[in-house]
Amino acid sequence: MTALNILFKGFFYNGKGYAEGNRVLLHMLHRSGYKVKALPRDWQWERKLALTNDEFYYVRHLEKAVLKGNDIFLNRDVGFRMEARPDFRVNIAHTTFETDRIPSSWVPILNKFNEVWVQCRFNIKTFQDSGVKVPIRFIPYFFDDRRYVVEGEKFPLPLSKSYKFLSVFQLCERKGYDVLIRAYLDEFKPDDDTALVIKVRSPEETPRLLKALEAHSKPMSKRPEIHIIDRMLMTPQLLSLYRACDAFVLPTRGEGWGRPLFEAMIMEMPTIGTNWSGQAEYMNEHNSYQIQVEKLVRIKNNPDYDMYNGHKWAEPSVEDLRKKMRHVYEHRQEAKAVGKYARKELLEKYNMALVEKKVKAELEKFRK
Repeated sequence: MTALNILFKGFFYNGKGYAEGNRVLLHMLHRSGYKVKALPRDWQWERKLALTNDEFYYVRHLEKAVLKGNDIFLNRDVGFRMEARPDFRVNIAHTTFETDRIPSSWVPILNKFNEVWVQCRFNIKTFQDSGVKVPIRFIPYFFDDRRYVVEGEKFPLPLSKSYKFLSVFQLCERKGYDVLIRAYLDEFKPDDDTALVIKVRSPEETPRLLKALEAHSKPMSKRPEIHIIDRMLMTPQLLSLYRACDAFVLPTRGEGWGRPLFEAMIMEMPTIGTNWSGQAEYMNEHNSYQIQVEKLVRIKNNPDYDMYNGHKWAEPSVEDLRKKMRHVYEHRQEAKAVGKYARKELLEKYNMALVEKKVKAELEKFRK
């Protein structure tokens, strides 16, 4: 049978979620026998910053591949950057969004594709409600489940406390870091045997984070321990950070999937996250601790992205987050059991063999 020729455009070389997933999808397509060419849209300075040598040269190899036909153009990116290719027989867009709708400017762009792939059923509804008319398919998050080994090296942390909460995010309002800071500082004291480890992407984000910490009314002498990591980590380093901590927390206001929440659960961490949007695809009352949503709020004057303005997202309850962090801290054996169950359930439902089978089924129908 002749292999389908696939041109795959997106981020591949940086350490962000899109690129991580794209590299896994590249392996899937290649392993399934398709002729695939990578078309990176990374900036030159981003290349090799967060990749191992093997990852870097694998992408480079597929970047140089030569296609023998124009069967499928697969574009995995943010909606406004996408553009269908009329020289290809089939165009597939793969994207996501974190609020109750997508930007109106995305709708005509996506409707020029033959099909749109999304990572959660939350997005099937938000995309359809926004006016996307082409078929929308649910394709879960791409991750290399072989790498997520619970036992192994632990990231060195210079902390005096034994119980460590971890939060990993890009510093923006959507991630609810203000809710996290308020809840943690309100709930815990210096004599609690706990620390909060916050991992952001770069030193440029640190001043804004420190400003939020300084704005809290609690005096420094009465604050629990906080440690900031402000740099990109390669996947092995990030996994060692998960191993070094005891629980994961992210009171996000909206996700298209919620990669750090999912990764923490795969790593058997008791995980606390908002009960709304993309992560509701895999988080439930049995495998995690879901933060109650006070209400959906209309977004105004967003300091990070204008495209969110006018949309709605969740406002997580500070009080409920306080209760759940305290509960996990004081009921450690129960929390560990929840983490173990989470890993078992997620690997059964979202393992890469199943996701690869789903991807292949979606692509094979285009042979006709």
